[in-house]
Amino acid sequence: MPWVEQIREAGVISVEHMCYSGGMSGDADFAPVPDEGPGSDVSVLREMFESAEEDRYAANRRHARRAELLADALQFARSHPWVYVDDEVPGVADAPDAVQLAERCAAVEAGSRLSLSETTVRSMAGAAAVARERFPHLWQQIREGFASTRYADAAISQLGLFDVHTDPHVYEVFDRALAEIAMHATIGSFRKKAQRLARRLANVTEEKAHKAAMEDRRVVVEDGGSGMSWLSVYGPTKDVHAVFRMLTSNAKHIAKTERDGRTRDQLRSDLFFRRMFGIGSDSLIKTKVFVTVPLNRLTPEAQATVREHTEGREGTDLNREPLVNGDEPLDTASAVQALIDAGAFTRVITDPVTGVILDMDRRSRKVTPAQRAWLVFQHGECTRDGCTRLAVDADIDHFCMYHGPKRGRTNIGNMHPFCDPDHTFKDVTKVRLRRRGDLSVQLQFPTGHRTNQATRRRLRDILPDNDDPPPF
Repeated sequence: MPWVEQIREAGVISVEHMCYSGGMSGDADFAPVPDEGPGSDVSVLREMFESAEEDRYAANRRHARRAELLADALQFARSHPWVYVDDEVPGVADAPDAVQLAERCAAVEAGSRLSLSETTVRSMAGAAAVARERFPHLWQQIREGFASTRYADAAISQLGLFDVHTDPHVYEVFDRALAEIAMHATIGSFRKKAQRLARRLANVTEEKAHKAAMEDRRVVVEDGGSGMSWLSVYGPTKDVHAVFRMLTSNAKHIAKTERDGRTRDQLRSDLFFRRMFGIGSDSLIKTKVFVTVPLNRLTPEAQATVREHTEGREGTDLNREPLVNGDEPLDTASAVQALIDAGAFTRVITDPVTGVILDMDRRSRKVTPAQRAWLVFQHGECTRDGCTRLAVDADIDHFCMYHGPKRGRTNIGNMHPFCDPDHTFKDVTKVRLRRRGDLSVQLQFPTGHRTNQATRRRLRDILPDNDDPPPF
């Protein structure tokens, strides 16, 4: 059966679209648009739209080309691991994970060059590699600019519905159909049609589709600014709807005297967090969140006890504003309320007047809780250029190795938050690390590229002068 007939039988492409694909057009039913000549309102608007279309096609072609180049670069790193892996370290060059380590070095370097995260680089490269192999017709449409690389991501996400015994001709049908759909569908419509077609071609039951989707369940946090963030949960539909109904039902039945002017959405949000933290229930979830509050935010008299941030130091300025986990700004009212709710707090002092010496030469390899807390406050994030993993989740690493020839000390001057994936850079690769005076860590790759993360000090130099401090 021809592929067009198979797609028609699957019910994915409408009859009208099939006619259009075959060269038959319904445009004859429309009266011709009168040509009002150059300079007319209609002509000016048409030129604007056509310019926007041309820019879209050009942008799609550039993005596809960039994804292909990244895919080729990572593949080259995998086949030539010695470019990144230090063969002078015994056993490293021949280790089974040397190829993966070289690939990661290449991904980090690409991210530094293109101002992208390592995850984004891998995603772009992986999508291009899979799409070129499994969806050649769709990828050709993308390369020519008729669709964005997001369409390749949507197509690849449906491959899990097919099994190893699927007839290769089915993939051909799927690819050709998606190439046609991508020409006229928005990304949302394309995703739905691709899913519907994949299920029919693979003869997948709803139960099997749900099982495959369950593998992707997760929780995602996205900072929204102004001391607020989004918490998104991807899980079973029945459970998600049940939670939403529970929140809605409770919000609906709260007495008017308890609403305090809150909307239904606000009530649902408040109830959700109360429930998660075990407020009002027998179970209480215990967690640790670092909240720092400058003393001058509590009382005006305390301003005299606060030191100015040392010029040229890139570490977190604990005196500028309330912070969550040393990075995310928090409004004063919320910070003070957090102190009230906690009932007790620890005062962080930049001078060793408490008797707890943070910067000290210790014979133990493991940092003290006080040292760890200070480093988390000081840095906020992993100190490697381009890494945004929170310092509170990172390991505290010796910059000069504790077991190395120089016997790195366990003191603040030699310690910094370094997330677990980045430890291997320092020890077993040809990527060289250098600590700047602002406490950030710069990387130099074997290709000669160096990371160059903008510092707050340089940003202050290019921002216009005003009476208010910069918002960071």
